[in-house]
Amino acid sequence: MNDKSLGITRTDAEIGGYLLALADSKAYNELTEAVGALVSSTDSHPPPYNGVYRWVVSSIADVLVSKLGPELRGDEGVALTIRTTGGAEVDLSSLEEPESSVMKAVADVLAGGAAEARVKLGPVGLGMDWISRLEMLVEAVLWLDKLLDAPASNTPDTLPW
Repeated sequence: MNDKSLGITRTDAEIGGYLLALADSKAYNELTEAVGALVSSTDSHPPPYNGVYRWVVSSIADVLVSKLGPELRGDEGVALTIRTTGGAEVDLSSLEEPESSVMKAVADVLAGGAAEARVKLGPVGLGMDWISRLEMLVEAVLWLDKLLDAPASNTPDTLPW
């Protein structure tokens, strides 16, 4: 994905794809090291971390749409429901950082306002410390990896609209 409306470049997508490949091969130490190097990089402005995080979040949104249907995108707010592997619903207010930031970012992208999503996605984690930014990107990559492996639902949860 090379989405200029979200400020995503080809390089962001290539790095995101590399991180996704590490997650898919269960190379978690390498994934953490690669994300750590990315978060630590200050060679450019904005830092490369921002674009890669945008790519991962927008890819999560794209995969959700492909698995649940195009009606998931819209101008109205999007309510995401997270379930455990046993089917129990997770209370979203109980999610701590970085999971809650990733969820909110995906919901913003799904809501359809690219300009609003771009503002909320970047500069990503500006008020966060290094470890929180690292955890947020790793969490997003792992979620994308799990989503790609999940089967498409024939009967999605009832959408609020």
